[in-house]
Amino acid sequence: MSTSFKPPLPQGVGYGVVLGLGFLFAIIMNGITWVQAKYSKFSPNSAAEFTAASRSLKTGIVVAGILSSLLTVHKGTWSLTLLQSATESYNLGISGGYWYGVGGTLQIAVFSVIASKVKLNANRATTFPEVAYVRFGTAGHLAFLWCGFVCNAIVSSCILLGGGAVVSALTGMNAYAALFLIPIGVAVYVATGGLRATFISDATHTFFLLGILFCFGFVTYTSSDIIGSPGKMWDLLTELAETTPVEGNYHGSYLTFRSRLGAIFAVQSIITGFGLVTCDQGYWSRAIASNPSTTARAYFLGGFAWFSIPFACGTVLGLGARALSTRPDFPSLTSGDIGAGLAGVATVNYLMGTAGSVLMLLLVFLSVTSALSAELIATSTLLSYDVYRHYYKANATSYEVVNASRWFIVFWAIFTGGLSSIFKVVGINLGWLFNFLGVATASGVFPIALTFTWKNLSKAGAVAGSLGGMLIALIVWLVTAKAHVGSITIDTLSDQWVSFAGNAAAIVSGGILSIGLSLWRPANFDWEKTRSIKAVRETSTGNESLDEKDYEGKKVDLAVGEVEKEAADAEAISVDLGHEGLDYEGLDRTYKFYGWLFAAYALIVVVIIPVPLGASPYIFSKHFLAGTVGVMFIWLFIAAFLVIVLPLIESRQALWRITKALFGQR
Repeated sequence: MSTSFKPPLPQGVGYGVVLGLGFLFAIIMNGITWVQAKYSKFSPNSAAEFTAASRSLKTGIVVAGILSSLLTVHKGTWSLTLLQSATESYNLGISGGYWYGVGGTLQIAVFSVIASKVKLNANRATTFPEVAYVRFGTAGHLAFLWCGFVCNAIVSSCILLGGGAVVSALTGMNAYAALFLIPIGVAVYVATGGLRATFISDATHTFFLLGILFCFGFVTYTSSDIIGSPGKMWDLLTELAETTPVEGNYHGSYLTFRSRLGAIFAVQSIITGFGLVTCDQGYWSRAIASNPSTTARAYFLGGFAWFSIPFACGTVLGLGARALSTRPDFPSLTSGDIGAGLAGVATVNYLMGTAGSVLMLLLVFLSVTSALSAELIATSTLLSYDVYRHYYKANATSYEVVNASRWFIVFWAIFTGGLSSIFKVVGINLGWLFNFLGVATASGVFPIALTFTWKNLSKAGAVAGSLGGMLIALIVWLVTAKAHVGSITIDTLSDQWVSFAGNAAAIVSGGILSIGLSLWRPANFDWEKTRSIKAVRETSTGNESLDEKDYEGKKVDLAVGEVEKEAADAEAISVDLGHEGLDYEGLDRTYKFYGWLFAAYALIVVVIIPVPLGASPYIFSKHFLAGTVGVMFIWLFIAAFLVIVLPLIESRQALWRITKALFGQR
């Protein structure tokens, strides 16, 4: 692939960051895990803690986890969100980053409603296929498990391909080496600390990530000698529209929401986001790990905070790359560069020089490791609970499940390195996988969501909707490429109309099959069956089986999400994740409240703001663009409060208690 983008940093920097910083962070995270195990009630050797963080996480830390996982592919990677949202604004103008943001924030807002039902109807579950087995048997379990593996494989590959492309572009590091070396350090600390370690990783990474993004924004719009203000950005983009207009945009402008391709991307982004959020075990893990009383609020705030990131990346990095393309010494980006997400990389390298390249390298590396950690623990949970425990050893103890999870983490790190390498060899990049994600996953949206919310969903509807919808989507995708473009190749399959057809076919067919078959023969399911899913037995040694009477009185108070304050000694201790302590009426009120709140939020971001802008023949004025940039910064500050300050406020007592314990005070 030809490119004029030359690595601004030496190759050794790439290996130093990937290996040196990766292992340094692994050591730090393992140290935090040791402190947690020694000075708190949470042991990473417990299955409930390792895979579900003891279902005790508070709002702020869950918001940080949601934000980080969304930044992956909408999940979840900062790297994909940073690169792809900048690419969309580079291609479509100012509407690109906005619609990318809508595509993720809308689905998380919806998931806040579903999360309430998770706590109400299946609080003991650890994975979403577990619930499918109880409701639909082996066929439903395998269908949902397939959807989960497909989604996690694509998302993991997106994370590595996006991160590897940037590391290689900035340092000249061998791209295939990056694809295999990046997961190593991540696997080390995830295998040690489990899900809680990924949340701590998310929170610490997000602190630095937001700081770097603020730096990029202020340099671009306040201090740069080349751009330096919204007014100068407006001048450059207006000048560019006269010579290089955007196809399908009103007057070819980069500063309008009236965009034909933008409208197509909006629908595609929303569908892709639905498929990702619903089929990715990482989101279900976060819902399951959170305190029942705050789950819905955490997801709603997470979606709200996340919107600021892609909108900022598009407005700063994507528009910045377009504005700078008017300068003769700015790199002439090829279609391959753009598809690999290098528009934003070129922007910061041009505006800030070596400092910008180093910050971008750190930003992408931290985002990749944070997002990949979520994928590793999510997939290992599917493998350990839904494969190992379900089909191989049904009576596996907590110790055995945790041990299996750790081996699966290592396996998935190696597997995704190999899979992403195969994608790279055949010419599949970040943009291609983003377009394909909805085709492969959106058929599961209705079947999986309705499994937790609609008692009449039938086995036939769940299986036909998820697998049958996926098959229909793939057929439509291939046929459209042949009919619309004339051939079926890697390039034609990523055509926007072709991808749109496949995405739409996936979500529509999945919905029609699941709902239609269920209305024909409704199931009338009894929710008590999913509320009574058996949890893994917690033992101290991992080799004994305890009777039910040994668990009396030692339960988690799920109403407040706090573990009983008994010290863990040599005898076996159980954490009963039963539904007895749940406030059903409170959870039902939460479900209804966030249902209305979601509807209002969706109306604002999907209709009230963009539709008038897109329907009218309007091009942003200088003052309107300045106001938009101001709103962007305010939204970023709100996000920073929710994911940095709020977790510290909520955990202040625990942090103070651990600090005193470290210094020998009681």
